[in-house]
Amino acid sequence: MKTAMFSILAPGKHIPHHRGPYKGLLRHHLGLIVPEPAEACRIRVGDEIRHWTEGASLLFDDTYDHEVWNDTDGQRVVLFLDVVRPLTGAARRLNTGLLWVIAHSPLVRDARRRQARWTADVAARRRTATPA
Repeated sequence: MKTAMFSILAPGKHIPHHRGPYKGLLRHHLGLIVPEPAEACRIRVGDEIRHWTEGASLLFDDTYDHEVWNDTDGQRVVLFLDVVRPLTGAARRLNTGLLWVIAHSPLVRDARRRQARWTADVAARRRTATPA
């Protein structure tokens, strides 16, 4: 696993079509909260349309064109994971090396610094908002 987060999609929202940047990972969604009707809360990957089910997984290659809709009145929540694509031999070693380079790139280091700063800011606001 390389990435883990909760993805929350508000009612009536649409995430326009896009593609992931790298084929060395697969994207996994575990449905946690799926509003009804489930078919109105859906994802298109390539030419296929699926919907989430609470407690069930969707695994897909996000380098295919994909988009998401929540045409319901409730929030959709999934556990979002990026997992290493299963490969063997030289392809596995190459993927491992490329993932290491990406993880240590200036772009990712900067994102980690911004996340740490945001976390510290939130913690500071909570401390000042808490009555003595």
